[in-house]
Amino acid sequence: MHTIEISDETYEAARRTAALDSIDVKTLIESLVRRHAEYIEVFHERASEMPPFSLEHYEMDRVPGESEEDYQDRLRMFTSL
Repeated sequence: MHTIEISDETYEAARRTAALDSIDVKTLIESLVRRHAEYIEVFHERASEMPPFSLEHYEMDRVPGESEEDYQDRLRMFTSL
């Protein structure tokens, strides 16, 4: 068994949430940490399988009614990437 320190504000939020779910704070915290750890593990597994993000072949569509100046401003946001 280990002890962690959290702010009073965070503990109060956990206490209220646990009460709404009819569980104790310890069960809530353990469940949240376990779920987050599983999420991070899956995220890292899948991230290694995916190609890196690239805008190299992206063509930006014009927004209907958009002025040339607005289009060029929007386009500049992506050309610097």
